[in-house]
Amino acid sequence: MDLLRSTSAHVLVDSELFETASIDDDTEHHLRRVLRLRDGEQVSVTDGAGRWLVASVALSSSLRLERVGDIVIEPAPKHPFTVATAMPKGDRLDWLIQKATELGVDRVALLHAERSVVRWKPERVDTQLARLQRISDEACRQSRRVWRVEISAPVDVSTVVGEFAIAEPGGRRLQPADRQVAIGPEGGWTPAEVASGRDVVSLGSTILRTETAV
Repeated sequence: MDLLRSTSAHVLVDSELFETASIDDDTEHHLRRVLRLRDGEQVSVTDGAGRWLVASVALSSSLRLERVGDIVIEPAPKHPFTVATAMPKGDRLDWLIQKATELGVDRVALLHAERSVVRWKPERVDTQLARLQRISDEACRQSRRVWRVEISAPVDVSTVVGEFAIAEPGGRRLQPADRQVAIGPEGGWTPAEVASGRDVVSLGSTILRTETAV
C-alpha cells in the first residue's frame, strides 16, 4: 500500500482496459494538462474491483501508460460498511458522497423517508446516480481506493429500515460491529421509522446535519 500512496496519480479504468493500463481521452487530458505529469513518472491504475498495478508515463504526441510490475489484488472487505441515508438538499448530497468515499464507506443506500425534502423523479434516477458515481470515483482516485463505492437508487425507507441500526439521539453507543447504519432526513425520523429499525444508535450528544452524520 505504500507504493500505492507514493505514485504521482491514481487512475480508475474500466475492467477491460485494466491489464493494458489503457486510458480514455478525459483521463489522458487530466494527467497531461491538469496534473502535468512528466515522462517516466509512475501512476497507479485500478479497476475499482480490488485490482491495481503501477504504470509509467510515456510522453510523445499523446500520453500513454506502460505497465510496470505485477497486478496486486486487494481482497474485498470482510465486513463491508453500508450507510443508508435520506438525501439532503442542493450540493450537500455531492459532499456527502465525496466524504463517505474518502472515509471508506463501502456502500451508500439512498432513501426516501417520510420527512424527506428531496425525492428523485423516476425518470431522473439513472442520470442522478451516474453523476454521484462520478463524484465517488473522483474521490476514489484522490484517496487511492481500489474498491469503488456502490451507490444504490433511492428506495422507500420502509422496505429496508429493518436491516439497519437507526441513528437517533438517545440510542446506544455506536460499536465497531455496527456495519449498517441509517441516517435520517433534515426533519428527523418519524417515531414509526425509529420503531421499525433493527436497533437505535447514537452518533453523539449534538444534532448533526444529514451529511455530517454520514
